[in-house]
Amino acid sequence: MYLWTEYEGATIDRAFALTKLLRTEGRSAFFSTLNANNESVLIRIIECHFDEDEILARWRGVQTLGHPNFLRIDRFGQFFIEDEDITAVYAMFEHVDDNLGEVLERGYLSTPEATEIGLGVASALEALHANGFVHEHVEAGNIYAVGDNVKLRSDCIRETPEGGAGVEARRRDVHDLAVVLTQVLRGSTRGASASRQRLLPPPFDEILANCTNGSWGFAEIKAALGRHDISLSARQKSTASAPSVTKPAPFAEQAASTAAGDFSAKPLRTDHPANFGLQPEPFPLPASKPVYLPGQKPSSMEVPVIFGISEHDFRKWLTVGSLSFGAILIGWIFLHHVSAHRATPAPPVSTQADVASPDSATAPPAANAFVQPIAPKAGSQPRVEWRVVAFTYHRQDQAQKKALSLAQQRPNLSPAIFSPTGRAPWLVTIGGVLQRDAAHALARKARSLGLPRDTYAQNYTIR
Repeated sequence: MYLWTEYEGATIDRAFALTKLLRTEGRSAFFSTLNANNESVLIRIIECHFDEDEILARWRGVQTLGHPNFLRIDRFGQFFIEDEDITAVYAMFEHVDDNLGEVLERGYLSTPEATEIGLGVASALEALHANGFVHEHVEAGNIYAVGDNVKLRSDCIRETPEGGAGVEARRRDVHDLAVVLTQVLRGSTRGASASRQRLLPPPFDEILANCTNGSWGFAEIKAALGRHDISLSARQKSTASAPSVTKPAPFAEQAASTAAGDFSAKPLRTDHPANFGLQPEPFPLPASKPVYLPGQKPSSMEVPVIFGISEHDFRKWLTVGSLSFGAILIGWIFLHHVSAHRATPAPPVSTQADVASPDSATAPPAANAFVQPIAPKAGSQPRVEWRVVAFTYHRQDQAQKKALSLAQQRPNLSPAIFSPTGRAPWLVTIGGVLQRDAAHALARKARSLGLPRDTYAQNYTIR
């Protein structure tokens, strides 16, 4: 590959002009380009080593998840670089407002923003692990602010390795998230000066300790942050009536003053939490004296104060939160148990994946007998189905045509079309509904039998 700088100004896929090289990453590079709305967006180009089908398959897989905390890939594809006789793939992302890594080079964030980042990224990674993928690139530079949402890059995932390697990869994602939350509260990701060795406030100290020793996962992180979020909401309500005489400064002005070392010149921005606002002061420690609302007088007995509210109110909120979490957990277990009993047993892989001989005289089924889309039904109980996806189309008629053609060539694969949402994209699947291991085995066998190299197994929640 020539120097990536030589591609500045080039147009790929006859649609996207590479305006500026931003950075390189392994065998890939990130450029700025313009989308259909004339917004400056990020586009990644990867030099392929005969693995373009696998890369595109992973991007299709994460795209079908549709998780709100993944940075959306608006368009992806492949193109050929004639001068070097190589194939490359590209992914163009949605427009972003801030990059967490760049912000942390200039300062650190508040505990409410760290809570928001932790909840969003943990939710995205939890969904990724549940669908057979790992991230392995969880770091501040891969987290973005898009409007009011915190989003994690989704183009650098891969399938979870089997056995102990897969367990270790999932644990590493959990640990890396804890490290990011520590950096959010301490500032720069480069080095560790004495001023940045402050004690972490709860629950972040507990998160770091338990994720480092491997005893916590994303469910425990979300539960701890959820409890903190409840106590924070209670504190905000208790101080909502206090008069405010300070007008929030624009983010650009505040960031500039913080970068220059003036941490007291500008107040904290609070009007747009997703545009990571730098903090002028270290995070507050728990109050050592009671805090009273305007007009309220202390009683003859001092009441302990925790996070700005009385111990009595704190314990009340903690009890309510624990009971609510327990009720939700019991309900989820009950629904999961019921749906598991109602699920139809999947046939063995051997009966799904056996391919008929090319000379087989078996007649193909009727044109529309197996290509009906499966749309969600209102009011039905959710269930998880594993399917093997061989082709993806944006139009239903194209998917039907491909499924019919595949059925004529390989009737024993039971091809059908499927849509988890009842609309595009339309997926051509094989083997019907399977269990997880059976689906992955069928996907491997299908690739070895000549089906597309990006054939993959995916689970879907059907309601």
